[in-house]
This record gives sequence, C-alpha cells and structure tokens, in this order.
Amino acid sequence: MSQNESAARKIISTLIFDVDDTLYDVSTGFTTHRNTDGAVSFMVDRLNFSSRKEAQALRDEYFERFHATAKALKVAEADGRFPPNAPKYEPKDLSEYWAENLNFALLGPSADYANAKSTLESLQSEHPELNLVAFSNGPRKYVLRVLREMGLDEIFPERMVFGVDDILPYCKPEPDSFKCIFERVGDLVGKEIVADQCVMFEDSMKNIRAAKELGMKTVLIAGKGRLSGGYTAASAAAAEATKPGDAPVTSDPAVDVAVEVVADIKVAIPGLWHKIPTFP
Repeated sequence: MSQNESAARKIISTLIFDVDDTLYDVSTGFTTHRNTDGAVSFMVDRLNFSSRKEAQALRDEYFERFHATAKALKVAEADGRFPPNAPKYEPKDLSEYWAENLNFALLGPSADYANAKSTLESLQSEHPELNLVAFSNGPRKYVLRVLREMGLDEIFPERMVFGVDDILPYCKPEPDSFKCIFERVGDLVGKEIVADQCVMFEDSMKNIRAAKELGMKTVLIAGKGRLSGGYTAASAAAAEATKPGDAPVTSDPAVDVAVEVVADIKVAIPGLWHKIPTFP
C-alpha cells in the first residue's frame, strides 16, 4: 500500500454510536431496568407469561444467544416457547411498550447529557460532512425516546437512527447487521460507506470485536471510573455478572481506543477535530 493510500485509509467519514451504556453511562442502571422490569413486564402484560420468573428466565436464555431482546423473543416464539394463549409477537410492540412504560428518569443527571451533547455538537460543527449514526440492538421507537430524553435527537436525526427492528433478522454482533447499516447510510448520503473509514463507539466487547473484524476503527466506552482507578475487582465482577463474557476489556486487541464516557473522545481522539477528520 502506498503512503497516499495509507493516509487515505485513516480519513473518517462515519461515526457509529451504540446507544445503551454508550451514550449514557452504565452506572445509571437503566439498561438493567430495561432488561428486567421492562422486558419481563412486557412478557407478562402483553404475551401472557404466567410469572415474572418464567418470563425472565426465557428472556435471559435467548438474549445470551442473540444479544437483542427484540430478536430473542422472535426466535423464542418460533421455537414454540411462548404460552399457548400468547398473541402474535411483533418487535414494534416491544418498542412501543418500552417507549411508553420504562422509567427514563433513571438515565442519569442532565449534566452528563450536556457533556456528551456538547462534545458531539462541537464535532458536528467542525465537520458537518461527517455521518453521525446511532445504531442500537434496542427497537427503534424506544431508541428514539432515549435520544430525545437525552437531548441528542438533534445530533442524531431520525433518518440516521437505526434500531434492531430496522435491520431484522440481523442484529449486532452479526456482520450482516453492520453491513446493513453501511448500505442504508450509503443510500441516504449517496456515497459508499467503507468499513475502514468508520468508527464504532461501543460498550459491548462482542460488538467491538465484530466491528474490528470488518475493518472498522473501534472505541470502547468503558464507563465512569473504569479507566481512572475506580474500577475495582468487585466492579469488574459485577460487570461480568451483568454482561457475561462481554464486560469491558481495554487490553483486547480489537480495542483501538478506550475512554470512560463519550465526552472524553475530544481529548482521546483529537484527530477527529482536525481539518480532515482522521483516526490514529
């Protein structure tokens, strides 16, 4: 590869942000609330599961395999694991239920939103040509509600927001889920989206590794305190219990850059703010 080709490959066109535990901090507990209270209540209220314990066990079993509740429930239904009197399940029903019933007050203090928003606004102002994309394994209407609650809906307009129901039957970390985003964004902007000109911002190691395999640049959002000495052995154990095999590992070769929160990226990746946005 020539020097010019090598330099061109460092130029960045597209920044893709996960939403949950990435744009807001994992310490809020909102994701745990969604995956327990939110998922279980939906299964009991709308799918006629007889107990919360039964619903949680089934959701967790399939989530471990598919990493997205919306897809997990679709596969569980196809496998005949729903109650006999359950109505037909549609991911949009879960999306609407979450958007209307979750406790969004758990998302955290508004100062955290402001810091993330200020950082991304600065980047957007410097480089309006950059594609800023939100890509979540959560369903679309729910994702839009989270972004609105955080004041980030101006950063990520609806056309640049993708929930799992936008790309089913795929979901992260399946390679086809990322390829689907490349194609959809490329169609929107009228230009091919090349993996090695994209940066993936994620809290999930599974998704970080999948993005790196495709040639994307990667930024691990580790969570507050996890790089500055506040991440104790107990914290690490708790993270592993919450996300078996998926807790942050900053030393993993798939991680190009690790930061605690999105607001830290201006210091960690100053090249994005250069006249031509680049990545180390």
